Amino acid sequence: MIIHSPSRPGKTPSYTHWFAHPIWSMLAAFGCYFCVYGFRKPFTAGLYEGQSWLGIPWKSVLISSQIAGYMLSKCSGIFFVSSITWSKRIQAILWSVFIAEIALLGFGLAPKPWSILFLIMNGLPLGMIFGYIQGFLEGKKNTELFIASLGASFILADGVSKSVGKLLLNTGIAESWMPFTAGLLFSLPFLFFVWMLQQIPKPTKEDIAERSERAPMTSQDRNRLIKSLGPGILGISLLYLFASLLRGIRSDFAPEIWEYLGFHGLPSIFTQTEIWVTVGILLINGSLVFVKNNIHAFYISLGIIFMGFLLLILCGTVGLHYLSSFWLVVLTGFGIYLPYLTITTSIFERMLAISKHKANIGFLMYIVDSTGYVGYNLLLWCSGFIFPHWNLAHLFFEWINLLGIAGIGIALFSTIYFTKKLIQ
Repeated sequence: MIIHSPSRPGKTPSYTHWFAHPIWSMLAAFGCYFCVYGFRKPFTAGLYEGQSWLGIPWKSVLISSQIAGYMLSKCSGIFFVSSITWSKRIQAILWSVFIAEIALLGFGLAPKPWSILFLIMNGLPLGMIFGYIQGFLEGKKNTELFIASLGASFILADGVSKSVGKLLLNTGIAESWMPFTAGLLFSLPFLFFVWMLQQIPKPTKEDIAERSERAPMTSQDRNRLIKSLGPGILGISLLYLFASLLRGIRSDFAPEIWEYLGFHGLPSIFTQTEIWVTVGILLINGSLVFVKNNIHAFYISLGIIFMGFLLLILCGTVGLHYLSSFWLVVLTGFGIYLPYLTITTSIFERMLAISKHKANIGFLMYIVDSTGYVGYNLLLWCSGFIFPHWNLAHLFFEWINLLGIAGIGIALFSTIYFTKKLIQ
């Protein structure tokens, strides 16, 4: 029996071929981005107690430095990721992670404060990888399932990478060398999942007919899309910004949040909460693949975003007084990741399928991602310079109410706007 190569365009691969099976794409995307977090997040497991620079806590400086690299990456990714071709994505992923690990070596070698330059260097290439991987998954009839798996990977990886970092610290490895060591541990599985990713076939003719073709974009294509749907894209960007601010605090200051809640547990606690969030988000967002009608799926996605912000309000009012610390952290994770990942998995995917613009998710994702990282980095610098006495763990539980209310308002605006603009 002749099996078509999965990389050949214009051919409809047999779904008896394991490379073309949906589970293959899910595992490849999940595993690849899961391992990428091993080069990014372990350093946040450290507390860096008693260390500061220019009066700013050293941990805030380190997080802000890496986020600065991410911020620059997301801004440039608006143009670069949206225009990269299929054949160049794997090479770009490999080079990005290699540069990130070399940067962690420099972080271990360099004295303070020069080590922060290497965290900027670490964040700069890593910020592109989500878009590279997403490019293998979009424009297919199972896209929501694939990207839900991709998104679920970094929820779980966020907890696991911090658990790994904490375990390495407990073995006596210095805080400055722990990130590089963690990266080495993740290197071999990362290469395996990159190989899996390389085998994913291009969209079939049936996929293109159902979801529209996704092609590299020119500057004219980008301008045309913004002129057509600008206010709606702005609304979605604000929703993503609100979720990003809360996600950043919950992720990067997880040890401090647990201490604020009065819980002092094992390193595995970071992983235990995220397992629940990962499974729940994967089930909710992945189930959108069963909604074949693009308009219906788009409205359901907006409803999921609305429910996420409503859950945050409930956590900040009722939950803070009646839930255990464990379930409070789990449910705030649900409230944050429902809007955060629904935008990633379904909103833009179905928007492009309805509008038929010559576009790809990478362009739209890097608009909202750059907005989120710029906002989060400004928050970190404000907490360091302008409001140095801010306790972000404490403010987190106040802001989930404020941003939850704002999110509900903008979700309603977005629903009205897209009803008038897209649904004729």
